[in-house]
Amino acid sequence: MDRRSFLNSSVRSSGTGLAMPAKEKPRKGTTGPEIARLHQQALAEREGSLKGLPEPVALPRLVTAGLDPYVPSGETPWDKQRAGYLLRRTLFGATRSDIDTVLTQSPGDVVDQLLQGGTMPTPPGSWVTEDYYYDNTNNDSVNRGRLKDLREWWTGLMVEQGLSIREKMTFFWSDHWATEALTVRSPHYNFWFVDLFRQNFLGNFKQLVKDVTISPAMLIYLDGWYNTKRRPNENYARELMELHTLGEGNGYTEDDIQEAARALTGWTLKKIGTSPVGTSLYDPKASEFIASRYDETEKTFMGRTGTWGYEDVVDIIFAERAQEVSEFICRKLYREFVYEIADETIIGQLATILRDNNWDILPVMRTMLKSEHFFETANIGAHITSPQEFYIGSIRALDIETTNYKYIYQVCSALGCQLLEAPSVKGWDAYRSWISASRLASRLSVGDELVFGNMSSTPKYSVDAIDYVSTLSDPNNARQMIQDILEYIVPLKLSTNQFEILLDKLLAGAPEYEWNINLPGAEGHVKDLLKAILRLSESQLC
Repeated sequence: MDRRSFLNSSVRSSGTGLAMPAKEKPRKGTTGPEIARLHQQALAEREGSLKGLPEPVALPRLVTAGLDPYVPSGETPWDKQRAGYLLRRTLFGATRSDIDTVLTQSPGDVVDQLLQGGTMPTPPGSWVTEDYYYDNTNNDSVNRGRLKDLREWWTGLMVEQGLSIREKMTFFWSDHWATEALTVRSPHYNFWFVDLFRQNFLGNFKQLVKDVTISPAMLIYLDGWYNTKRRPNENYARELMELHTLGEGNGYTEDDIQEAARALTGWTLKKIGTSPVGTSLYDPKASEFIASRYDETEKTFMGRTGTWGYEDVVDIIFAERAQEVSEFICRKLYREFVYEIADETIIGQLATILRDNNWDILPVMRTMLKSEHFFETANIGAHITSPQEFYIGSIRALDIETTNYKYIYQVCSALGCQLLEAPSVKGWDAYRSWISASRLASRLSVGDELVFGNMSSTPKYSVDAIDYVSTLSDPNNARQMIQDILEYIVPLKLSTNQFEILLDKLLAGAPEYEWNINLPGAEGHVKDLLKAILRLSESQLC
């Protein structure tokens, strides 16, 4: 769905329950008691629906700028709107302090800062380096608990991300190479798989493809560890080309898939002994090559014949289909960070940059994020936020301080995006799927919670309404206060009618001149205003 269709849909909800999407079953272990309770509540008085709206099409857009560096001007100023846009696209939301801070710098310097990684986070526990085994004596409860800890820890990194694109890119790569933790099972393998993306978030795409190919998590998820010379398994070979490097049907044949599968044989999990309960004991992060499982005969892949192995397959793909690979991954990056419908002229230019820089992602992202094209007005507010972008972004926008990452993770899962549990090998559908009728109603409900703190989970958290507005430029001027809030939270400028509705919500019938944040009941009025703002269609965009 494009931005125009969404904003014109006028979907409203006063439901109080947090509902899973229609016809979708919550995965086992997805949610806690509070979310489960909310799932069971009816969605009250829901009006409107997104059903029947057209799929996105390449509508004419007022985007004419290219990849030249953005230079602020009267028509495209470096202001709160553009600063917030840059931060929301590259982070999981922005605080007021973040926006104020970057406005003291040039846009180019801000992008350079965002592309820095900083210190790597402390792992979720010492167990990540301990040998892994499945404990069949207690339904593997210890490892299931570690997986839960891993997801909540990652959620915390999103909340406390700082001014770095690292966590956003880590999530991007985890979607590109989608897996399901309950299939991979090992929390160790899941941790090191995501750590690979975190360590190389703007690194070399070609090397990343090679590393993922023999990672334990991917070997399990796409059956690579079952791929032997006696029983070749084509699952990973197919997805390597279809989903990870080229795109469906783009420059490869069924014969190429079969030959690649033979070349990928020989790799499996690194078994190092027997566990205390009699099950296999595995290295927590490494795989190993076993020559007896490898098909050492010649393979003909993409026109080249040799006794190819896994690195050869990747090298041949990147050599024989360089343009297709570069355009494929640049198109995915563009759709994630700029707009859902790719500008093919821009894609071609970014792809050239990627090839010219030996497949390093950093120069592509630096060029794209610094460009006039990225900062074009038509791109601002043109992206439908993911559950993490919306919910964590709202927490940050409202300056809410909390370490209840467990509940934040549960909410984002219920809204449709459970970390490490993609719905399929293709990853999340995103875009339109984030705002189906039931999911949008759920967003409005959890947005209300952020304002009023009426979740049963502890520790509770909510906005300190008076503290939040007291530092604005003129909190006792109702119109100015609303304008200031909107500039920090909402990516698009509202119509006069929308603004007046918000003013009425704040004043509740009182004259403007009587407004003062020190009046009895002022906190409730500010919270009603914030609730209305989070329920705006524009607040679902970034």
